[in-house]
Amino acid sequence: MKLIVLACLAAVALARPQEFFSEPEVDSLRDRDRYAEITSFENQQTQDGGNINSFTATNGLERQEEIRLQEVRVINEDGQEEYRLVPFYTGSFKFPNPDGTFTERKYYTDETGIHFEGADLPVAPQPF
Repeated sequence: MKLIVLACLAAVALARPQEFFSEPEVDSLRDRDRYAEITSFENQQTQDGGNINSFTATNGLERQEEIRLQEVRVINEDGQEEYRLVPFYTGSFKFPNPDGTFTERKYYTDETGIHFEGADLPVAPQPF
């Protein structure tokens, strides 16, 4: 029984997340985000009912988004065809990594869902 308990304790100790950064580095990253300030902010409604918004912060965060409304043909619960006004999103965001580099993502929505693009993301193969 003691051997089982000892083996369990050893497994828990080995499964513990490893430290990638020293405590001062972690504290510095936490402080960077904790004391971040918004340096620019925009939020305006468009004439068609959509929206354009963006912000930047001192810790390197950036975000931009445009929402436009578009009529889409759908089949309702009764099997009837109808048109509905649907929001379509286009935007990007950027965030700092602990090593000082930045990661940027672009995204958009369409009839098939949400799509993300980024230099470090895998790309699906094109169909024949």
